[in-house]
This record gives sequence, structure tokens and C-alpha cells, in this order.
Amino acid sequence: MSPRNTSILWSERFRPFLVLAWVVLLVAGSLFAAVYSEGLYRAERQSAADVDARVLADTVTAALSFDDRAALQEYVNALQANEDVDAVCVFDDQDRLVASFTRSHIADRLSKTMSLRTAPGRVISVAPVVQNGVRLGSVYLRDRTEPLARRLSRYLPAGLLVLMALLMFLVMTLDARALTRANRDLTTQMAQREQAEAALRQSQKMEAIGRLTGGIAHDFNNMLAIVMGSLDLMTRRFADADPKLLHLADQAMTGAKRATALTQRLLAFSRLQPLKPTSADIGKAVKDMTEMLGRTLGETIEIETVSAAGLWRADIDLPQLEVSIVNLAINARDAMPEGGKLTIETANAYLDRTYAAAESEVTAGQYVMIAISDTGAGIAPEILGQVFEPFFTTKPSGLGTGLGLSQVHGFIKQSGGHIRIYSEVGHGTTVKLYLPRSLDAGERSAAAPVRARETTRRNLTVMVVEDEVGVREFTTEALTELGFDVLAAEAPDLALDLLDAHPEIRLMLTDVVMPGMNGRILADEAQRRRPDLKVVFMTGYTQNAIIHNGVLDAGVHLITKPFTIADLEGALSAVLGE
Repeated sequence: MSPRNTSILWSERFRPFLVLAWVVLLVAGSLFAAVYSEGLYRAERQSAADVDARVLADTVTAALSFDDRAALQEYVNALQANEDVDAVCVFDDQDRLVASFTRSHIADRLSKTMSLRTAPGRVISVAPVVQNGVRLGSVYLRDRTEPLARRLSRYLPAGLLVLMALLMFLVMTLDARALTRANRDLTTQMAQREQAEAALRQSQKMEAIGRLTGGIAHDFNNMLAIVMGSLDLMTRRFADADPKLLHLADQAMTGAKRATALTQRLLAFSRLQPLKPTSADIGKAVKDMTEMLGRTLGETIEIETVSAAGLWRADIDLPQLEVSIVNLAINARDAMPEGGKLTIETANAYLDRTYAAAESEVTAGQYVMIAISDTGAGIAPEILGQVFEPFFTTKPSGLGTGLGLSQVHGFIKQSGGHIRIYSEVGHGTTVKLYLPRSLDAGERSAAAPVRARETTRRNLTVMVVEDEVGVREFTTEALTELGFDVLAAEAPDLALDLLDAHPEIRLMLTDVVMPGMNGRILADEAQRRRPDLKVVFMTGYTQNAIIHNGVLDAGVHLITKPFTIADLEGALSAVLGE
């Protein structure tokens, strides 16, 4: 027998053992990979729970120091938006439970059995609440993990595919190129999954922050309504008072208006501002703003506009879009302290399904794109992902609130659009706004407000429905100042009684958010009883009662808090003049 035949016979005889050895090695490797992946998964879930616990511990410090249990419970409840969070407990320095929520049946035993520590299929994180080196209490947070069987079912198909690929690789003389492709595809899938999970976590965090800031803005607007209304009434009724006192009142009003602008930015970020989109000519809007931007940015900034031919119209709230463009332009100016160039480009754009799937809250389709580019310092890559978060700013202290970009982000998302930012340190920044295309041929503009004749105010009765005492008193005084007869109710059921008892009521001015019955339900019932009754809503932030998908319902008249007497006069004149 020749040496060659002997070699072939040897290889044929021992091939089953070689294949078996490779299979055993592969199975062992697959088990090791599964155990290693499981460890990474547990570590990732533990890290996420630790971050949530530390954030909550920092958030509740003030509330815990003042033993404000209502505020503590609100902070804890905000985490219910995160589906991964299974239970949260806040304990004081005596280890007494002061706030909690849980998705399981053990809520009543959390403080006694501490089953939060030992629950299976969960990761636990404990964070101390410390203020000035003093321990005020602690936060216990429990995150759910996927069941082991489900995780194994994820790894098993991949393991079988790898096994089959390697067996084919051995039989077909170990084709290395197939293995390389399989590894590359697996790496790509893992990267895509990590990106999707990161986007989901960011979305959940922004949603929780949005709910919190929206609630704060609502309460703050009620307070500002009282402050601004009282100042407005004082300056109107005592116009001949000491000029120094009037100057102080004017300064106070200026401060209140600045606070109002701040709350409006919070509402924009929270996607709770009432929008009135129209079919707008974006090219014309940008062109009309160029002169104003030139005055705002100064002579050291060169402005260039580039508009594509055949530009589509966009469904957008044009005044809010103009505010967003001004915010972006001011940010660009601040990034170019020595001067530079600002370019505003408009073009038609199409976002396909592949792009939409890779982004958060993006729908594939046609858009009108506005790109605002500067030649400034640029933004470092490590902080680029934080620029849309509220109160985050790279500007020196006192030069920015950190709400400009978050306001633009909230407005664009609430409008059904998309926003992307690109930046390179030393070369500049580009922000692209994608606005939903309008299919209307012309602009849907609201009819101009018609001021009611002065004589219609004589003996015209208005009913005010507002549960906040201060706002109700100011609104009543303001209407009296304008010459209306006024009736006031602190609750919807009392308002209906007044309506039945006073047929002379021509108009109802009602808050939207009230205990028991909201303003929309009240208005529907009131107009069922009195079809000729006019209704104007007033609110500090949008509610689903009159706002749907961020857009004001058709036929709804709305005045937002805080408002001045002139604002109130204009709103009532518009509805009475219909």
C-alpha cells in the first residue's frame, strides 16, 4: 500500500473522531458563550438598575429632608413609565417605608420581609440618600429581567446555526469565508440591538422627565396667572399712581413674562403646548425671517439662505417654527464669538423605512427639510447625545438656560417631524429639521379675530368656572374691568346650576383641568342645555380633553395661562364676534 493511500485510509478512519471532537469543542464553546452572555446581560441590567436608583436618590433628597411624602410618591410613580422597573421603595433614616410602588402582590410586605432583596428573576439596587454628608434614608429599586427560558431560547437558535455552519465548514474543508460572514452578521445584529435598546432607554427617560416638567409648568402657570393678572389690574386701575411704584410694577411684570417664556419652553420640551398647524410655505417663511435674523445676530454673522426649487408645503405651527429657527440661530451665533457664517437651507426630503426603523419616533415618508449650519466651534462627540436634554448647556453660567434645543426637539416631535444634529469640533454644527409635508394646495389660515362691538358688552353676562381661587378672582376682576357682568363657580356642578338659574349667561370661560369633571365635558353638557352658549377654554398646559396628537381640536377657543387683560379681551372679542 502506497504512503498516499495509507494517509487517506488514516484520515477516513479517524475522521468521525475528529468531527466528534470538533462537535464537543463547539458545544463546550457555545455553553461558555451562553454563560458569558448571560453574565453580561445580568451586569447590564444591574448597571441600569444602579443608575435608576442613584438618579432617584438624588431626585428625592429635598423631598425626603422635608418629609414631603406626596412629592416622594410622585417621584416614585414617575418611574412606572419604565416597564423594566418592577418595584421601588424609599425608606427614611429609621428604615421606615415612606413611598413605594410595585407591580407584584408583595407591595404590603416590602417594608417587613424585604422580599425586594430576594425576588427571583430580578436585579436589586440600593442607593443611599445623602445630603451634606448626612444619611437621610435609602432607595431600593428592583428591575425585572427576562425569564431564563426566554433568554436561553434566544441563544439556542444562534447556537444551532453556528453548530450547523461549523459542521458544514468541517465537511466542506473548513470554508473560512462563510464563518467570517456569519460572525460579521452576528456582530451587526448585536450592534443594532444595542442601539435600539439605548434609544428605548433614552425615550423612556425623556418621557418621564417630560411628564414631570409638564406638571411643574401647569402649577407654575396658575401662579403666574395670579401674579401677572394682579399687576395688570393694579397698573390699569391706578394709572396715576406714583411713577416709582408703576416702574416697580412694570419690572415685576417683565420678570413674570420671562418666567412665562420659561414655562412655555418647558411645555414645548414636554410636547404639551397647544399647536395650530397650517399648510405653510417654508421657503417664504425662511426668507421673511432673514432680515430679522440679521438684526438679531449682528454684523459679524453672515447669513445665507439656499432654497430648493419646487419646495413642498409643510403642516406646521408657523409661529412656533419661527421661534425654533431663532433659537437655533442664536445657538449658532454663540458658537461663533469671533463671527462666522450661518447657512439656512430648505429642500424636499424622503425618509425611507430603513432610516425610520433605525431612529426613534420617526415615520417613513415625505418631509420638508430645514438645515441650519454654522462655522462655529462644534460639539464634542461625547456630549452630542445630551444636547436635547432639558437644562443641558455648554455655554458659560448665565448665558443659557439649556432649554433652547430641548424646546426645538419637543416642538418638532410633537408636530410629527424629525430632528438630527451633526457636529465636528473645529468645523461647525448642522441641525436638520424634518417637517411633515402638507398635501394642501393652499395655506389653511385661521380667520382673523373679529373684535366684538363695544356695545355688546353692556349687560352681557360671562360665567367663570375655575377651581383655583386666585385665578378665579383675577379673571372675575378682569372681566368686570372690561365691562362684563360676571358670575363665578368653583366647580363644574355649581356652574351647571348657575347656568340653569341665569338664562342671561351668554359665554362661559372655563378651566380645562378640574377635579371631578373636566372642562370639555362641562362645555358639552352646558351647550346641550344651551346651544347658543359660547365657550372659551383656559389652561396652563394641553390636555387630551381639547388637544389630540398635539393639535387643538377644531372649533375650540383657547386662552393659555398666564394671560393679561388685553389677552382676555382679544379672546372674548374673537368668539363673540363670530
